[in-house]
Amino acid sequence: MGIIRKMQAFDYINYAFLILFALTTFYPFWNILVISVSTDKAFFSDWYHIIPKSFTLRSYLHNFQEVRVLRALSVSVFITVVGTVSTVTITSMAAFFLSKPYLRLRNLIFILFVITMFFNGGLIPLYIVVAKLKLRNTVFALFLPTLMNIFFLILTKNYFAGMPDSMEESAKIDGANAFTILFRIILPSAKPIIATISLFYAVQFWNDWFNGLLYLTDRKLYPLSLYLREVISAAITQEVAAVLNIQAPATIRASAIVITIFPIILVYPFIQKHFVKGILLGSTKE
Repeated sequence: MGIIRKMQAFDYINYAFLILFALTTFYPFWNILVISVSTDKAFFSDWYHIIPKSFTLRSYLHNFQEVRVLRALSVSVFITVVGTVSTVTITSMAAFFLSKPYLRLRNLIFILFVITMFFNGGLIPLYIVVAKLKLRNTVFALFLPTLMNIFFLILTKNYFAGMPDSMEESAKIDGANAFTILFRIILPSAKPIIATISLFYAVQFWNDWFNGLLYLTDRKLYPLSLYLREVISAAITQEVAAVLNIQAPATIRASAIVITIFPIILVYPFIQKHFVKGILLGSTKE
């Protein structure tokens, strides 16, 4: 009985700690959400924001009427969709062929891939390559330099290696080639790992602002994350805000943050069931 009571006490303490931790994690997001639907006067009235005292959607209307926001949003949607489709396709193709034991020199090729996880040419050589390819000030510079993540390649390769060979053998008997086997048989049967890497890639492209800062000088090509960074940075000093012609009160900045993170929150619940399964199977199967 004493052990049971101790375990129950531990459970209560554990639940209390986890609830407190969850609240401290959730509050920054809730704080931004409350600020985004509050008036400027209500924002300055208190240093904390639990509930909106004066509800308004003025900041959202302002952002959606702002040409720069809509343009940045369209750029982010483009690079996220095109970049995710491209990277998932390239990663799947590389992982499929590297998972086959009959591929000559596959171990050497795989080692060359893995080496780039630990050693790379550096930022300056990468910038020179992008400039030589005339990708600067184009939206392609936002996803082509990061077209494949080696960690996701390893996960996908391990997942494909764990799939039964009978699927491929049956397709070969029917005359299917490697590309038909991959795109019409393997990928439809590998939804967990495809959903997992798709989510990772989509979040990466949607949140990335560094490549835009590095390769873009034309503000018309800024993605939403880079525009948001500029708005927040400009709000720090009035001089910078005046130069960039940005007027961004706290409520407008908060609504821009919510607009930026909302698409990921909207998509994640639909692929959550595949997420853990894809990570576990992709990281353990050989």
